Amino acid sequence: MADSCGCQSDQGHPISRRAILASALASGAVLSATAGTPRASAQPTLRLPDTALITLGVQAGPPPVPNKTGISSALVVGGDVYQIDCGLGSLNAFTNAGLRFDDLKSMFITHLHTDHVVDYFSFFLSGGYTAAKGKAPVTVYGPGPAGGLPPSRVGNANPATIDVGSPTPGLAATTAALQQAFAYTNNIFIRDMGTDDIATLADVVEIAVPPGSDFLNRSPVMAPFPVMSDGNVTVTATLVSHYDVYPAFAFRFDLLKSGVSVTFSGDTTKSENVIALARDTDVLVHEAQFSLDDAYYGNRFPPDYLVKSHTSAEQVGEVAAAANAKHVVLSHYSPTDLPDTEWQTAVGRNYSGKITVARDGQIFEL
Repeated sequence: MADSCGCQSDQGHPISRRAILASALASGAVLSATAGTPRASAQPTLRLPDTALITLGVQAGPPPVPNKTGISSALVVGGDVYQIDCGLGSLNAFTNAGLRFDDLKSMFITHLHTDHVVDYFSFFLSGGYTAAKGKAPVTVYGPGPAGGLPPSRVGNANPATIDVGSPTPGLAATTAALQQAFAYTNNIFIRDMGTDDIATLADVVEIAVPPGSDFLNRSPVMAPFPVMSDGNVTVTATLVSHYDVYPAFAFRFDLLKSGVSVTFSGDTTKSENVIALARDTDVLVHEAQFSLDDAYYGNRFPPDYLVKSHTSAEQVGEVAAAANAKHVVLSHYSPTDLPDTEWQTAVGRNYSGKITVARDGQIFEL
């Protein structure tokens, strides 16, 4: 079991944040004070592994939760960073992990629910303020337009529709609208601080989905399909079923130099598509509800919402076993206050591999 500091090495074996801090202090890696001024409390600089998974935030759901960071992860490959989802507080978590906007190469958005994108544009508004002049744009991969809306599930036959002319924008239109909404601050900073136009810092690529799916047939059984490849990683994806959201993706990252693979389930029910995508993966980062019985959560969800949206702890074990995953990392799980042993017992009923219940800011050396 990982300690509460949240660090692991050797493809997931624990190393503690205390050990990283001690190493940094021993090597003299501390913030220096300006000569002639009172010395501030020295803070160690964390030395991240060259290749790592960081679960920046593991909290599910749109509402803010005290002392928790929304769902978000980062893959560090050499000097490049790949961000997966941007939940509430994820930019701060990104910074706290010692990551820099200048090292951000690509972002991947699993779906357009608020809890996965609410901090998305903050990376460019605030992180982009620090960008080196002429920084290459961050390539952002994510959902295109849904193409239609489902009927109301809560008994309202004529629900409100926001922006009737364009009610299902994809990531490109969403980004353009955000750029327009924040045009004034961008214009001011260009003039006062000489920053680059943040519109030049995001290159949005809406992921093309295989034929045969739409907003009513959201995740037919399919083979994984390619998303991108560069000198560090090859990324493949599949469609997953997450209630009425379309498209919703799971992503697999195959690291080219090390041969290590990391698969992110996104938000999904138990999925044959995820099993195919995650086949023989080294690390499976999977969402989980401890139970899919709404009574377990005080009947606060619409009927059948959980069973049509998420994966139970036991089902995560079934998925991991069927995929022959070497290590399961639970993220985007609820409730967050259960002992790790309860999660590990439930997942372990169907899976004999390694199980980690991730924490905000946890580091896994790959």
